[in-house]
Amino acid sequence: MEEINRIQKCFCGFVEGGLKAHDIDRVLDLLTEDVIGIGMGSQGIIGCREDMRLFLLRAQRNMSGMKTKIRYENMQTRYYGDDYANICATVVFTTMTGEQSRKSRIGQCASMRKIEEEWKINMLQAAPLSLNVQEIEAYPFSFAEDEIEKYRRQEKFSDFMRKDLIATYKIDLETGKFEDYVPTERRSISVKSGDDYESEIFGVINRIVDEETRINFIKTFSVANLIKSYRSGQTEINLDYESVRPDGESLWLRNSVHLFQDMGGHVKSYLHLFDIDRQKRREIRLIQKAELDLATCIYNKETTRKKIESAVQLYSIPSTGAFFMIDLDFFKQINDTYGHAKGDYVIQQIANILKEYFRSEDIIGRLGGDEFCVFYTGKNNYEVIARKAEQICEAARNIYSAKGRALKTSISVGIARRVGNENFDELYRKADQALFVRKAKKGRDGFTIYAHDSNS
Repeated sequence: MEEINRIQKCFCGFVEGGLKAHDIDRVLDLLTEDVIGIGMGSQGIIGCREDMRLFLLRAQRNMSGMKTKIRYENMQTRYYGDDYANICATVVFTTMTGEQSRKSRIGQCASMRKIEEEWKINMLQAAPLSLNVQEIEAYPFSFAEDEIEKYRRQEKFSDFMRKDLIATYKIDLETGKFEDYVPTERRSISVKSGDDYESEIFGVINRIVDEETRINFIKTFSVANLIKSYRSGQTEINLDYESVRPDGESLWLRNSVHLFQDMGGHVKSYLHLFDIDRQKRREIRLIQKAELDLATCIYNKETTRKKIESAVQLYSIPSTGAFFMIDLDFFKQINDTYGHAKGDYVIQQIANILKEYFRSEDIIGRLGGDEFCVFYTGKNNYEVIARKAEQICEAARNIYSAKGRALKTSISVGIARRVGNENFDELYRKADQALFVRKAKKGRDGFTIYAHDSNS
C-alpha cells in the first residue's frame, strides 16, 4: 500500500504541477531522463525533456492569473513489482478567472519506473474527454499497457532518445517566425523570438553543406513545404545530412521536425537538431563491412553486381560505359612459389592498381579468388579503353615485395564496351568471351576488347 501511495503522489505531483503552474524544475524532477509525452496539449508527441519544459512553460503562461481546482475520478493503479507500474485517472479541473469558470476532463495515463528508490514518470498520455458525457470511466489498464507501452517499443522513440540533442526550436509556420529557442551546452544556431525562420536556418545551411544537400534541405524545410506536409497528414519529417565544421571536419546532423496545430489554428513546428555523427559513422562502417571484400577493401561479388546493375540504368547515354574482367595470371603458381601470404599480398596489390588507375565513380569489385572486374562509367571510345587496359597491365608487371624483390606477375583482361542497352549479364558474357580469347588464343599478359580483338 505504501508503494501505491508513492506512485500516486508522483503522478498527482506532475498533474498538479503542470495545471497549477508550480515550479517547473520541481515538476521535471518527477520525470525520467527519457520521458515521452503523447497527446500532450496541441503538440501531439513530446519526445524529450526540453519539449516537456516548453510544454510546461506554455501551460504556466496560459494559467497565469487563474485559480485552479483539481479532482481525480476513477484512479486506478497497477503495481507490477520492484520497479514498474501503470496509473490511470480521469482528471477533472476547474479554472476560474474572476467570476468565470470552466470545467475540463482529461483522461491521463502514465507508465512509471522506480529509479534509485524514487518513482518517476517515463511515459505520459493524455486525451480530452467529452464534456457531454455524464459518467465516464477512466481509461482501462489496457490503454496504458497496450497503447503507451506500444509507443515505448517503437524503434523511432528508442532511437530518438539515443540521439544527441543540440537544440530545439519552435516555429510559427503561419508567420515564418521563431517563437522559442532551447539550446543545450552544444554550439548551435542562436535565434531570438521573432527572428525569421528561413533567413536564419537557410543562411547557415548555405555555408555548411554541399549544393545537392542544400537544395534538398531548402525544399524539405521551407515554410511552404512544412505547411503543405502537415495539411496532407504528415506530422514528422526527418533529414540526415553531412555538414562541414569551421575546422574543416565533417559532422553528421539530423533535423527532426514535428508539426502540429495550436488552439488558434496556426500550423507550428518543433525543430530538433541532433548530432548523429557517431551513430551515422557506425552505420556507414557496417554498410561498408557488408559491401566490401575484406582482403582488398573493394566491393565484394554481390555488391559489385548490384552497383553495376544500377549504373547501367543510370549511364544510358550511347558510347558510355565499359566492363573490364581481370584475371591474375598463374595465381596458383604464385602461391606455390612464394607462399599463400605472398599470394594474398599480390591480390591486394592488384586491387590497389585498379583503384589507382580508375576513378572514384567507377565500380571496382572482386568476383572471387584471382578474378576482378571494373565498370568504367566514362566515354568508351576504343583509344580511351585500350589505354586504360594497357596501363593496368603494365602496372601489374611491376609488383614488388615489401623488401623490393620483383615478383613475376601479370594480368589478362577482357573488355566489353557498352554500345546499346546491355545489362550486367550481357556485359559479363561479352567480357568473359574476350578474356577467353586473350588467354586461350593470344597468350596471357594483355587485353582483348570484345568484337575488336584484331586491334589489340
